[in-house]
This record gives sequence, structure tokens and C-alpha cells, in this order.
Amino acid sequence: MSAQRSAENGGTSRVYQHRWTVRMHKVRQWYPSIQEHRVLWRGPYIKGLADAPFMVMEKAYVVD
Repeated sequence: MSAQRSAENGGTSRVYQHRWTVRMHKVRQWYPSIQEHRVLWRGPYIKGLADAPFMVMEKAYVVD
């Protein structure tokens, strides 16, 4: 997903000023070929622009 959303597509323009860690979480991914949802685990990963400063939080996570 892009760090910016196009205002032309009805979204709001969003520019991140920092990076942060996204924790592991479950998502229900729709598979049209089999017409069902399947649970997938995503993360952990770093969100935000590559050249932005990293936001320090109370917890620290290691991401490989």
C-alpha cells in the first residue's frame, strides 16, 4: 500500500512523517477463485517512508 492516497480516488491525501512498527495481526483474505475467506497472519513490519525518522515507542520489536 502506498504512503499516499490519491484524492482523485475519493481518498484523503496522507503523507507519513515517521516510521513505526506494525505488530503481527490476523486478516481475513478473500479468495475469489474458491469463493471464501481464509485467515492469514501479517507482520510484523515497518510502516512509513524509508527515509523518515523512526518513531520510538514504549516497546521495541525486532523485525528481520
